[in-house]
Order: sequence, then structure tokens, then C-alpha cells
Amino acid sequence: MTRQLSKSEALTLLNAMYRDVVIGMDDTCIDRYFVPEYVQVTDGVRSDLAQFKHHIRMLRQEVQSIQISPFTHYVYDEPLQTATLRYTVDVAKKDRKRGQVELIAIFELDGDKIRRCYELSCPLDHQTEFKEIASLS
Repeated sequence: MTRQLSKSEALTLLNAMYRDVVIGMDDTCIDRYFVPEYVQVTDGVRSDLAQFKHHIRMLRQEVQSIQISPFTHYVYDEPLQTATLRYTVDVAKKDRKRGQVELIAIFELDGDKIRRCYELSCPLDHQTEFKEIASLS
């Protein structure tokens, strides 16, 4: 049986993952945070670990920088090992376009790794070209 994380341990894990993988756009450290059987569903589109790694590589090609707001909501169900987050992503593309996307994400944890993620994204300011940022492939 895998060790269960406390609320603060889960938050530490998620913050580190966002720092390294999303903000850092570093696909080389993904295995540190995600189980091999990882599944992500973003806006109804399902992807596995290999597709998620490809997504991060594609972000690196198109995006200059990503900044994530402090989580506006963080709810943790310790018995179920699930974390629900709401936050805003500021994106600066290499073509100098900028936009914001609001995300709601539900993570299922497996010990000190992430097993599943369900995300809903909504571009702010009606900038539909930023809708694909969350599922770029």
C-alpha cells in the first residue's frame, strides 16, 4: 500500500510539479511526479504519459513563459487522495501574444506521484487562441 499524503504534503508536491514541469516546461523531470500509467483529461481530451510529455515539449516550442497565480482554491480530500485546484495561467507566446487561461484541475494522487488529472480550461478576455494551451499537442 502506498503512503498517503497529508494536505500540506500534497500541496508541496503539486507546487513542485507546477514549478518544474509547467512553469519550467521541463519534460525530463516528468517521471519524478507522475506514475507510468498517468492519464490526463483536459477539456474532454484524454492523453497518457507519453502524450503529456509531448504536450510539454510543444509548449516549449511555442511559449516564451508561463506564470501561474497562487491557487485561488485548494481543496484536499485526504481519504481519497484527491486535490482540487483553481488558478490562472499567464501565457506569453514566442510570437509576443499574451493571454490568460483559468483552470480547474482535479488530481488523483498515488503516494508521492500523480495518477490522474482532470482539467477544465477557459481562456479569459475571450482569447480563443489560448484555449489550446492546456491541451497543445
